[in-house]
Amino acid sequence: MKRPTTPEEVKTLHQILRKDPQRYIQITSDHIRENPRDSQAYFDRHNGWMKIGEPQLALEDLNKAIELSPSQVRYAARGAVHRHMGEYHQALEDFERGEALDPQAWNDDPVALVHQADCHARLGNEEKALAYGSRLSDTFYMPGLGAPPGGYKPDILDGLRRIAARSRRFGGGSGA
Repeated sequence: MKRPTTPEEVKTLHQILRKDPQRYIQITSDHIRENPRDSQAYFDRHNGWMKIGEPQLALEDLNKAIELSPSQVRYAARGAVHRHMGEYHQALEDFERGEALDPQAWNDDPVALVHQADCHARLGNEEKALAYGSRLSDTFYMPGLGAPPGGYKPDILDGLRRIAARSRRFGGGSGA
């Protein structure tokens, strides 16, 4: 089976991810077996691992995807997985690597900025959290789905302040 290339094929694969993540993993694993140097297949499969609650396997695939072809999106994805696992320092390392590849493009990715700000807040570093959060567009809106904080920019900034304060109060952050 060939890896999807047309918009219709990609859409179908994403529908499979939502409805049957195990099948999605099998399809992407088949792609990897056929071409073990296909970095996109590893990147794709990490989504399946995350969908079924296997972040460590997702990290392994992202490590391989980055080894084969580093990109801003892949560093952001690996940072998001580390963040999901509570590994905030590792997440920030990946976010910084991604941002360094193209700082302007990083500013154009508000979700990456929110994740980066959230990691700083969870480490108790309110100043850095707010610095990243302040780079969001004034009209940016993120649904409030738990963590990171959602809402419009002022709501996100308030949420970051609360997270950083809670982290400092309970000793969760080193301020790094």
